[in-house]
Amino acid sequence: MLSKGNSNKRQRIKIDNTKEKKQMKRKLQIITFASAASFLAFTALAQGAPDAEKGAGASQQRSALATRLERLGRAEKASDIIGMEVKSYQDEKLGKVNDLIVDLETGRIVQVILSSGGFIGVGDTLLAVPPGALHRDATNKLIHLNADKEKLKAAPRFEMSTGTEGCDSNQVAEVYRYYGEEPYFTAMYQTTPASNSSTRLGYVQKATRLMDLSVKNLQDEKLGKVENLIVDLPAGRVVTVIVSSGGFLGIGDELSVIPPTALRFNSERDTLQLDVSKEALSNAPHFKTGQWPDIGQPSYADGVYRAYRVEPYFTTNAVAASDKTARNVRDSAGKTLTTLDQGNSTADRDRTAEIRKEIVAGKGMSVNARNVKIITIDGQVTLRGPVNTQEEKRLIGEIADRITQTKNVNNQLEVKLTPTGLN
Repeated sequence: MLSKGNSNKRQRIKIDNTKEKKQMKRKLQIITFASAASFLAFTALAQGAPDAEKGAGASQQRSALATRLERLGRAEKASDIIGMEVKSYQDEKLGKVNDLIVDLETGRIVQVILSSGGFIGVGDTLLAVPPGALHRDATNKLIHLNADKEKLKAAPRFEMSTGTEGCDSNQVAEVYRYYGEEPYFTAMYQTTPASNSSTRLGYVQKATRLMDLSVKNLQDEKLGKVENLIVDLPAGRVVTVIVSSGGFLGIGDELSVIPPTALRFNSERDTLQLDVSKEALSNAPHFKTGQWPDIGQPSYADGVYRAYRVEPYFTTNAVAASDKTARNVRDSAGKTLTTLDQGNSTADRDRTAEIRKEIVAGKGMSVNARNVKIITIDGQVTLRGPVNTQEEKRLIGEIADRITQTKNVNNQLEVKLTPTGLN
């Protein structure tokens, strides 16, 4: 017979065992739940991973595409492109490049003119093609067009009167869309502009007519003549204009390199104007006839643009050094004016005030634009200081030109470049 003490002891042991079993059961439930939750979370993450990777990949592709579009492409002489053979990807002969239609003041190749030469059975026909539809085959020294003979038979023909006023924006837009390209400009009667259309089609001209055109400064001094255009054909861009300055500057057989957007046509459109003195041009990028630099190098082209205070359409890493070069070129043209040099005559003060009033009243002008320096001395107006865009520089220059006279305005406004991830 068990004693009362032993009975109580066995009862306590039984209670302790029961508690321990309950605790173990709860621990097992917690572990099981945690494992299940982890499994579900891992499964969801694994299922979501391809989508996340896909999203990241798409973002990287978009970023890479944007970078490619901003980089300087293959730069070639327009004279080398003209006459080059054009073939389909099936190796069919489609014709030759007859000419390039250029909007020089915006630096754009608007159309490429092909001469069929009887290859498509319709005689010597001129066809218009957007530059983006062409692909340069540097290895075989030819150009590919993603079209066959049948497509070319129904393609828009090129019809433009001498001079170029016959180049209608709606007709050009039709050419672009025939080849599946979206025009960079807004057509004249287009009610809903395309997403990438940001400008009107300007005054266009054949590249062959631009060559040999005289170049003068605003003082009507002859600086030279257009020797050639350096173009990036697939991008539809005029990279630079080569001007033969020769004996005009007294520096021998020299060629000057100028951004296309630094040039303007005169009112008769038979001469190009460049807002620079002879002395400044002699200090700007130039080279000997037999010593051509690699203009397709982004750093070189960037230096050319910044020497003329023009914002490049392409991106490079060479910003600071070339920006300093540009400032030196500009200031070497003469004394750097400040607001302290403002003329004291009533006429000079009134002219400065009138220009300032119109700038401030202009819609959308930035704070920088409204605070540019306007210095008038004996009727000669000098514009200095930073502006946000090339368009602001142009608008302010036009205001000053309207109030005074073009030959009396020296536009030294500097475009304040916005840094990018590539700069």
